[in-house]
Amino acid sequence: MSQMASLFTDRQIGYTIADVLAKCVFGLTIFKIARMKSAAEGMADAH
Repeated sequence: MSQMASLFTDRQIGYTIADVLAKCVFGLTIFKIARMKSAAEGMADAH
């Protein structure tokens, strides 16, 4: 039973790491799209 609990815990840790990384990538993607849209609308990079 202990080995099964350890496998479950390891899987949950893996899911947590994947979730955090996915949120970072998603945030960077939104940031890039917003910068591209702002550049297309003529806004300066300083904004």
